[in-house]
Amino acid sequence: MKVKSRTMKKHYSVLLLLTVIFITTAASAAWQSITGDPVSISSLQGNPFIFGDKKLANINLFGSSTGGAITPSTDSVFIQGGQDSTTGNYGLRFVLSWAAFSEPNKQTINADIQFSVSVLPGYNYYIKDVEMALTGVSATGTGGVAIGETVLNGPFPDGDVIASLSCSKSANDHGAFLKDSDVFTPVKEIWIWSKDVSISSGTNGSAHISEFYQFYSQVPEPATISLLTIGALALLKRKNSK
Repeated sequence: MKVKSRTMKKHYSVLLLLTVIFITTAASAAWQSITGDPVSISSLQGNPFIFGDKKLANINLFGSSTGGAITPSTDSVFIQGGQDSTTGNYGLRFVLSWAAFSEPNKQTINADIQFSVSVLPGYNYYIKDVEMALTGVSATGTGGVAIGETVLNGPFPDGDVIASLSCSKSANDHGAFLKDSDVFTPVKEIWIWSKDVSISSGTNGSAHISEFYQFYSQVPEPATISLLTIGALALLKRKNSK
């Protein structure tokens, strides 16, 4: 019985260690700010926003509302640059506080956010995909939050559509649509021609959004890949010649 007890304790110790490692790893996989406190869109008018090896520019916001809801403005949206500690991808955090209620009137809010994201000169990368994640959203009854996004490879109307994303939150969807991503032929610059944020209380409900994120993965330029390949082949040839 003592041997069995010692074995069980050993198993519990191993399980506890694995649990601690898992929790520590999960906790470390988090958003890491690299630009300080969030800044308002209004403060960026005409000025670029640098986050890591990327630049946000040409940002605009057009807002409307009904039923007495607060109309979105460039003063009500704040942006922070950061990095995913797991993937290393640079991204943007949007901080805001918009809500729609059905009492006393049905309320709706709509905002169209436009901007461009490009790789800074001197960095040998291309942007290859875009990911969106809703983190601070809630909905009750018939209320809902939805964000649809159209990505171009150049400014409108000359740019071609290269990606489309859609995220949403309703009362009974169990968070099934909080993330979306799309991959495209790598480019140096993308234009978010339309990030359409829609919030509605419906006939008997409420909806709120306070935060969402956007991340951009990248790949080396073809020339860089070629140099790396040549270097690897040279090392392999040198090793085999010894």
